[in-house]
Amino acid sequence: MTALARGRFKGIVFDLDGTLVDSNIDFRKMKARMISLLEENGAPKGALTPELTNVVIMEKAEGFWEEQGKPQRERRRLRDMITRIMDEGEMEAVETLTALNGAPEAVHRLKEMGYKLAVLTRSHHDYAVKALQKTDMIADFDIVLGRGETPQPKPYAEAMIHAAKLMGLRLDEVLLVGDHQIDATCALNARCLFIGVATGPRGDKSWEARPEVVLSSVAELPAFLESTKLISYRQFRPSRSQWKDRFLKGPITHNSG
Repeated sequence: MTALARGRFKGIVFDLDGTLVDSNIDFRKMKARMISLLEENGAPKGALTPELTNVVIMEKAEGFWEEQGKPQRERRRLRDMITRIMDEGEMEAVETLTALNGAPEAVHRLKEMGYKLAVLTRSHHDYAVKALQKTDMIADFDIVLGRGETPQPKPYAEAMIHAAKLMGLRLDEVLLVGDHQIDATCALNARCLFIGVATGPRGDKSWEARPEVVLSSVAELPAFLESTKLISYRQFRPSRSQWKDRFLKGPITHNSG
């Protein structure tokens, strides 16, 4: 185990799609189906768009239902239908999913270095497990958290707080690795270290405010951690002037789910 793993940081939480695996989930098709269903059940036409994340789409839908006084039983039925739409879209992508170049080797090396490893995704748990099994990474992960398995999803702080708790670690002992602004915002909200990777669909343009640390891919992470003598949230935290207030609580409007 390296000095770093023995010291301040003891765990790494990874995003899944675009960070560890390359999937062909058709998010726009998925969101179009979701929006069509919601509009058929009271959402104003045009109020929901595929540019919104799934989390924001559902938050807006819940607001419409509250305004309309929709019965709880009907809300549960619609939530279940939306969940099935997301599940189907994700599971269809498993067949063609591949590991990002160097990700399995990097994950295995990090495990050898002594880190506890977790996946935190807004996708279905079964999809995440199948993706990790297909890419030979499942054995290296201590925890896999999917949709509905945290008190709140990313980008809310509760997602990371819950992951760290299950890992038996403090937030200042855990770092989050991801390819999307949602991941960066989650880390900021939880006040933990974030390391970005430029392997998502938008590449190096994924960030509204570029994180202090962005690697070309997860493949670089073991060497980066081994060569970095001191890493702390304080050292690499984003400047508050870089972040608009809406990044902390407001909607994120990139196409990823």
